[in-house]
Amino acid sequence: MPIYEFVCKDCRHIFESLCFTSRDIESVRCKRCGSKNVSKLVSTFSSRVGSSSSFGGGFSSGSSCGGLGGFS
Repeated sequence: MPIYEFVCKDCRHIFESLCFTSRDIESVRCKRCGSKNVSKLVSTFSSRVGSSSSFGGGFSSGSSCGGLGGFS
């Protein structure tokens, strides 16, 4: 599923939006205030590594970055 994470530059609300095309991404509005002044965030992902018997179910974070680019 092409779900992207965005942050509103006006009210700093972080939200997700389903976007199939680049046109969908360009038309995203903040779900809280309706502003078009939003930025797409770089999201982390999970991937399966090792066997299912390993600790944590065999899933590993795709990124070690925990910050939100100054939008916390």
